[in-house]
Amino acid sequence: MSADLSYLIILLTGVVILLENRLKRVVILLGIQGFLLLLPLYQEESGDGFHSIFLAAMVIVFKGILTPIILFWTARSIHSPESTFPKVGYLPTLALLFAGAAACYFFMDIVSAFFGKSHQYGLLYVLLLIYIGVIGFIVRRNWIGVIACFSIFENGTFLLTLLLKSGVPIGSEFGSFLDAVLIIGAGAALRINSEQYKGETSK
Repeated sequence: MSADLSYLIILLTGVVILLENRLKRVVILLGIQGFLLLLPLYQEESGDGFHSIFLAAMVIVFKGILTPIILFWTARSIHSPESTFPKVGYLPTLALLFAGAAACYFFMDIVSAFFGKSHQYGLLYVLLLIYIGVIGFIVRRNWIGVIACFSIFENGTFLLTLLLKSGVPIGSEFGSFLDAVLIIGAGAALRINSEQYKGETSK
């Protein structure tokens, strides 16, 4: 499987998560996307060495397992409704997606000039994935959906770092994974406390 194709598959899962209205499916797809991050990781890191093994373990634990579990637990704790729809509707959401895709295609030559043609399409797919996460902050109505889009944004930044090969230290990579999960966990706790407070005041 080519590297660009693996980025495209991850991007398509992000699009489905953005448009999906069933929260259970959103969380399941988010976990699948987390495991799909292993494909470009293996391709970019050549699948050997302590660094790649460490990153693969972090992806499995934080992206594939912990994040979906936290979201499932939060949804059950606050009795979140299963169905959710974008605030602005599906057509405006699709319009934003197409606008982002058109902008990326328009700037493809500029991107190639800065980063070369080796991962020309892969880089555009990653930038679109980050863009999808940003769109989710705007159009998502349900709190779980907003957090899922935050995770998409985090996955996009992880892939961007992987593509650019910035060579950040292992401690920093672990910190970024842990930071994302802590933010999700803190948001979940605040949401649960808010729902409990509403229940107490309504009595």
